[in-house]
Amino acid sequence: MQFLNAKSLLYIRVVALFVLAYYLVQDPEGLCSAGFVILLGQAMQVPALHLNSNSPVLGMLSVLVSTQALSDLIPLIAENWHYFETLVPVRLFFSFMLTAYMYFVPTSKISNSLVATYAMFEVWVNFLIYNNLRDEKFYRMKKFVEENANAIKQAQDDKVYVIEE
Repeated sequence: MQFLNAKSLLYIRVVALFVLAYYLVQDPEGLCSAGFVILLGQAMQVPALHLNSNSPVLGMLSVLVSTQALSDLIPLIAENWHYFETLVPVRLFFSFMLTAYMYFVPTSKISNSLVATYAMFEVWVNFLIYNNLRDEKFYRMKKFVEENANAIKQAQDDKVYVIEE
């Protein structure tokens, strides 16, 4: 069994996105000068980002990040696992692509320390969520088969076979 299940990891991701949205509005320069942001930016060999706290773009970015958090929170509360089993691999793929693009094209406009940190966070968290979702799906299927073994056997025995001559 896992230390953190998919539900806990999804809640951690939602809280982290809300915290990111808050800091984008309240203290963007503090966010850009955080040690882990600088460290990951230097590891990816991308330039450090310096944000002006009066920029209206940060407000829009904060709204987009909080909307992304809300779009995960609502299906999470409803325990819609099919939504996450579909969305998380796609999200993981695009996070990998974003990270690879920043690594191979460090002079692009999106290649900076804050985007690199966000992309690496997304890769890490979505990979953990993806693995846990697959593991939990296996256990749900195993439990279903154990609980309905007789019905499955009966349905298999009741098959109609067409005999062609």
